[in-house]
Amino acid sequence: MKIPWTIVAMMAACCLLATTNKSAFPLNARTETELPVPALDEGDIQERLAQLKIPFEPRYNEEVRSLIREYITNGFRDTEAMLGRTSYLFPIFEHYLALNGLPEELKYLPIVETSLNADARSGAGAAGLWQFIPATARQYRLRVNQNVDERFDPYRSTEAAVKMLAALYEQYNDWPLVLAAYNCGPARVNSAIRNAGCRNFWELKGFLPYETQNYVPRFIAAAYIANFYSDHGLQPRLHGMEGGVRAIKVFDAFSFSDVAYASGVSVDDIRWLNPSYRSSFIPESPRGNFLLLPATAMEKFRDFLNARRSYRNIDPAMLYPNFYKADYVVRPGETIEGLARRFRVSVSDLMHWNHLSQQEVYVNQELVAFLPDKNSIAKP
Repeated sequence: MKIPWTIVAMMAACCLLATTNKSAFPLNARTETELPVPALDEGDIQERLAQLKIPFEPRYNEEVRSLIREYITNGFRDTEAMLGRTSYLFPIFEHYLALNGLPEELKYLPIVETSLNADARSGAGAAGLWQFIPATARQYRLRVNQNVDERFDPYRSTEAAVKMLAALYEQYNDWPLVLAAYNCGPARVNSAIRNAGCRNFWELKGFLPYETQNYVPRFIAAAYIANFYSDHGLQPRLHGMEGGVRAIKVFDAFSFSDVAYASGVSVDDIRWLNPSYRSSFIPESPRGNFLLLPATAMEKFRDFLNARRSYRNIDPAMLYPNFYKADYVVRPGETIEGLARRFRVSVSDLMHWNHLSQQEVYVNQELVAFLPDKNSIAKP
């Protein structure tokens, strides 16, 4: 999958010994003594870990301490960039985890896998936030072809990863073992269980591959830094997306130049938000392709789409001139049936008003509803 953090730390130390002016982390221009980070206090970290909500009891040992230290010292700039990406990626993870009834805290897993780099690749052929190899991707109905690689699509890949995690939990009923199996595969975990004669990760970890032995400690460290980064002087760094990110499904073919023209977003930013499209081109798709744009630009792009389809559809606003137009952004875990109940309208109305071809909504999607008055919206 990827080189473990402990090996990265050893490589970084070697680089620091061999060079005088080059940092082991290219994004970091300051030395550790210059970092605005308080010293690691064992008591404080243990106290915070005791408060940490993850689906198993977190342990604190030298390995976890070393990983936390790496996040907040030499790698602090990478950590701040990663934290910035949580603002639009975590709601996507939370959405699919909620729909499948899995613990929300599994959203920290892609931090372990890729530090939330959506276009990450490994030497073993794994790719995307959740590091699918092509065979596993296709098993979970992700498209991998010359035009699209949905391993890099945060919506499609997260939906697939959550299904995989749910299947692994049915097999092991133990989250540390699920994490281990996600990393190295069920066959190796089953072999470790047989060799160790137990099903406790901490007791059988010595029978697992080296990277997998470190995987659960890395998850604990990732969850810690995602929750307590501010206690170490860190702040998320956003990539010009301070207003947030919105998503829309498109069914027709578009070039990134078309999208840039319609939305006012640069091609580079469109490419950064949508790494699943291999040739800066979104192909036609009957099931729809996800397109992510800055929230400030999505209205322009929706107006562009409405203008394109205007010869086929009447603008719903013209049909409901005396009604209140409610604008709504879908939250994690919400369904179209639940929203229809909340707005006291039918599912078919919501589909018609929003030009939906499927009974599906997704987090960060913008919807409209036409209601008699503002008070027609029921509380969630």
